[in-house]
Amino acid sequence: MEDTAESEDLPADGTVQRAVQSSRLGRLGRWLADAVRHSYLYRWLTAEPDPDVIVIDLRETWTVGPFIRLLDATIDRLAPAVKDSRVAGAVQKTTTITRQQPAVVAGLALLVAGVILGLASVAAGTLGTTRLALTAILLGGGALATRERRSWSDLRETRPVALLIAALEPPEPPEEDTPRDDPDEDE
Repeated sequence: MEDTAESEDLPADGTVQRAVQSSRLGRLGRWLADAVRHSYLYRWLTAEPDPDVIVIDLRETWTVGPFIRLLDATIDRLAPAVKDSRVAGAVQKTTTITRQQPAVVAGLALLVAGVILGLASVAAGTLGTTRLALTAILLGGGALATRERRSWSDLRETRPVALLIAALEPPEPPEEDTPRDDPDEDE
């Protein structure tokens, strides 16, 4: 999928590729890729599922079951009161706005975090290069994110979000009527 116009501009001997690989930026990129690939989180997310995993319904246990039943009873009694409250209305309105334009909401949160970090660093007298760069990244990322006006349902159809969801969503539970290979059944 290489463009012929771009390949004509590059030297045939690969000097540009060698220069990029030997540069600091190239070494940093390789180091970051290696760090991510060797991280616990990456290995955990890409590991094969364990076939011996047992799922336990905590509602049926003696230790956690009573707490879950108490929590269910409390929620059942409080739900009608919360339904008509101002807090629930505000949460519902915020949820609706977030679903309509999630990137804008995330961008505003990044902008607020950047402003708070910058002002706190200036007030404390600790605005160094790192904090200034982090403040600039937060403000720049927030400003860019506020330009994205697509809804959550539209964003879910984009490839990056679909890949992220596929990577983070839990696997489907096994079917109940699937026969298992049990060595003790033959006896």
